[in-house]
Amino acid sequence: MPAAERGAAAPVFFLDTNVLVYSFSAQDTAKRDTARALAESDGAWVSTQVLSELGNVLTRRFRVPTAEARERIASIAAGCEVMVVSPSIVLDAFRVMERWGYGFFDSQIVATALACGASILYSEDLHHGQTVDDRLSIRSPFRFRTEQRAKSYRAGVRGAVKGAKSRRASL
Repeated sequence: MPAAERGAAAPVFFLDTNVLVYSFSAQDTAKRDTARALAESDGAWVSTQVLSELGNVLTRRFRVPTAEARERIASIAAGCEVMVVSPSIVLDAFRVMERWGYGFFDSQIVATALACGASILYSEDLHHGQTVDDRLSIRSPFRFRTEQRAKSYRAGVRGAVKGAKSRRASL
């Protein structure tokens, strides 16, 4: 049951463009499913900058036809809260840039997440685990799955090697 239906406020989080790009991935289904779940969750925010960057990636890099890209952007805009990048956000991006050393457009993403009151900024490109202004935590939504798969893979390999050694010893 969504938080709003329980009478509780949904936690507010912000999605960076790179997360939404994965929501259209045909190659990486795990990342696609994670990105789609986030975009469809209560409390999801994006900005006009994110929508613009996504439209650019879809049409230029992935060569999605304009009409289809428009539909995809409209769907995300309808499903998420959208923050308009205002002059005050642009100016705050310079503060973020000076303080944390991000490039301007990444700083503007951070400034927008702060402006909408997000407690989490999901991004694959920024510093996972960093906290900005003691209130915005940057997280990669894909990191846990990647670490989990890596640990499982290593454990399986170690087990296979041990089994191979013990079989050789018994021959």
